[in-house]
Amino acid sequence: MPLPILPRPPLPQGLADAATLGSLVPFVGAGVSRLGDCPSWAGFADQALDALVDKKALSAAQRSQLGSLSPRVKLSVAQLTAREAGETLDFKSMIQAKANWREHSEGRKVYGSISALGKRFITTNYDEWLDVVMPRLDIGAVPDPPSSSAPVIGRRVLHKPTEMTPAAFAAEDVVAHLHGSVLEPAGMVLSTSDYINRYALDRHRHGGEGENPVLTFLEYVFRNKTVLFLGYGLDELEILEYIILKGRAKRGPSEAAHFALQGFFSFESALCDAMGSYLLNECGVQLIPYLRDENDWKQLTVVLDHWASSLPASDAATVQELLEMKGFLDE
Repeated sequence: MPLPILPRPPLPQGLADAATLGSLVPFVGAGVSRLGDCPSWAGFADQALDALVDKKALSAAQRSQLGSLSPRVKLSVAQLTAREAGETLDFKSMIQAKANWREHSEGRKVYGSISALGKRFITTNYDEWLDVVMPRLDIGAVPDPPSSSAPVIGRRVLHKPTEMTPAAFAAEDVVAHLHGSVLEPAGMVLSTSDYINRYALDRHRHGGEGENPVLTFLEYVFRNKTVLFLGYGLDELEILEYIILKGRAKRGPSEAAHFALQGFFSFESALCDAMGSYLLNECGVQLIPYLRDENDWKQLTVVLDHWASSLPASDAATVQELLEMKGFLDE
């Protein structure tokens, strides 16, 4: 049956129940941070190369020849070139160009709605948007800039592999930066070798008992939480491929344990159906499409605001009832 592509898809009951129980984990990608004025993955890679041209570490001709490479390869080259030239790249200024990034209207709206969905978050982004608790704003309002004296409620930030444990993630208002953070640029996962080390399945790489803390952490999350992927393009499937490796033994085919919210144009119905089938059957992820025809990617803000306003009140009786139902189904 074809998936309907709606401007504002309804909040699935499974997501509503998980939000009420506090087990919903928004998993945030670059498509969301772009709404907060951060660069795309490709744009960030190009900035790194351009900075090396400005520093005379790369010539304009060399920069031109690197233009067709993938973002990950560009960043790998940029790191190697900077190291060989004795230069330092200011990644934070590339990712968060403005000192007053919290005043960005669209960013405050989309992250305010995301904050209403849960208390625990995971991101592959490096920026600090999820490091603070954004209050939910009316979708049609023009927000006043936050006062410089207004208190900022911060989340606990986990950005080192050894920090990502089930115990640390059990706290409220916590965010795990899987690929590092601008808080510590040296620890950011950028190059191909960085990715290989971060997601290595070879337990002997990590010393001691050989445990890879990131994979252990992700395995815990995908087995015990309901994950909602936000802001991931169709070509960003590394994390979903991880679910295939770790989660297939726990589920049978066509069993959706997690969700992915993804935008499509109306003429992309065949692509939408194909991606929906792939994600469900291969990854156990239910695709929830939304229509980009009018607002393009900004429609994500509209959808998340709609979902945040649809959440039921989390009273103790409702939570207890849901816990009992979950226990019955798990038996």
